[in-house]
Amino acid sequence: MKDYNTCRNTSSTCTQINQSFDNFLIVSTEQLSVNKQIAHECVDIQVKGERPDVVNIMIGAFLFLLVLLTIIGNVVVFLAVICNKKLRTVSNIFIISLSLADLLVGTVVMIPAVLSEIFQRWILAHSFCVFWAGFDVMLCSASILNVCLISLDRYIAIMSPLRYKVLVTYRRAMAMLAAAWGIAISASFIPLLSGIHNPELPSLTNLTLLSDTPQCLFIPSLIYVVIASTVTILLPIIVALVLYYRVSKEAKRQACFVGVLITPTNMLLGAKVANKHIREPFTRKATVTLGIIVGAYVVTWAPFLVINVTDAICRCVPAKLFTAFVWLGWCNSLINPIIYPFFMRDFRKVYSTALLKLCPCLKLICKYKKDKVFHRDSVEVTSTKIHYDNSEDAL
Repeated sequence: MKDYNTCRNTSSTCTQINQSFDNFLIVSTEQLSVNKQIAHECVDIQVKGERPDVVNIMIGAFLFLLVLLTIIGNVVVFLAVICNKKLRTVSNIFIISLSLADLLVGTVVMIPAVLSEIFQRWILAHSFCVFWAGFDVMLCSASILNVCLISLDRYIAIMSPLRYKVLVTYRRAMAMLAAAWGIAISASFIPLLSGIHNPELPSLTNLTLLSDTPQCLFIPSLIYVVIASTVTILLPIIVALVLYYRVSKEAKRQACFVGVLITPTNMLLGAKVANKHIREPFTRKATVTLGIIVGAYVVTWAPFLVINVTDAICRCVPAKLFTAFVWLGWCNSLINPIIYPFFMRDFRKVYSTALLKLCPCLKLICKYKKDKVFHRDSVEVTSTKIHYDNSEDAL
């Protein structure tokens, strides 16, 4: 109290102390607000530390299986394109770019995430944390943008098939891919390395900021989440859905046009056309593949978009739930290479040929089935001929 009275008698000193006290209150208020926002991360980190080792091993084994399947699937896509000239087309450049992004997601992003889940701490170099987060945002954004480019490519191929080779050249395809990867890099490494994604919470550089053990936590600000999510997730979803709707509508129009050309007896230009082939080349083949790719993209990334924005607004999403939705988005990198052999004929032929070379027993089974079908068709033709001869004899 004596020192305080002395301070009051000294005007300049008292003013400095008052200013320092006001600044301390401001800093304390801001720090309290930040602590409220990140309290749930701290609680969840403490809860994670109590998880049994057996559970960690089971979760780690399951996640490593996802990582392994993701890497193998995308490597197979690369090998299929490299070893087969028919797949080296301008259209498949977008698929190769998508597989490259998915392969890097499986190696650079998913493997460190699995290690963090198993050990419940960041075991890699502390300086690698910010780069890991940057690769996460960049590669996931690149994967999503590549799916959007595939939708655009299929849209041009169906809406303007005669001008496709003129509109989609190798140079233009590479320019579109460069733009997509440029947007992904601009939305990831530039704000993360500069710290503008959340300057008040440097959790990527100070790994012990929120816990005693090192934790690589990417906690962006609301402004960054809204801008980045809109550019790299929301807009590509809208574009992909609009393009798919236009493609589906055009495919149905073409199917109706073919239906008018075909006579009631299923004759087209003097040739017999089976019912199952009337609509398939125009609707099913054109829309199923694109619909599966876009549908898988929306199902895996739309939930993450919602929960990411929600968490940035209220900081009320549990860390375990948020991590689950992040892994759901990463699973899109596993789904994409599975779609190709099942819904794209060119890839299916290459995969089946390679599989038959690796497993000769499958080749014998396929040959037996072909011989069986040929024998059955021969019997049907013979019985039809005998029936026709008997009819002529009866006449």
